[in-house]
Amino acid sequence: MSLLKKKEDIRNFLKDIVKDNKLDGIIMADMEGLPLISYTTEELDEDTVSASLAAILSAGEISAGDVGKSNVHQIIVDTDDGYIIVVPVMKEYVTGIITGKEAKLGIVRIVAKEIENYLKNLS
Repeated sequence: MSLLKKKEDIRNFLKDIVKDNKLDGIIMADMEGLPLISYTTEELDEDTVSASLAAILSAGEISAGDVGKSNVHQIIVDTDDGYIIVVPVMKEYVTGIITGKEAKLGIVRIVAKEIENYLKNLS
């Protein structure tokens, strides 16, 4: 599936999710860290953030393998101001869900599943 063919539809979907769940943004990248589609409430350097998301996911997968675990589902970066939840999607993409400190991580997990289901249904 080519995300770029449906880029505007996907961006609108991400925008709705961000607004409905009071998130700060969602950034999607390929596994090499190239930015694909995003919607954020603040101006971000998407190239840098996308590369960071891919690197975080890669490091998490290596670390999980080193301790005999497989299939990373999410990596949470907990900061003073909120969270960045790094989620692999369909083994082709990495998604960063950016939230404030008040976010409920269970809701964010549901949001990540909604994104994956939406993308699967596009194909």
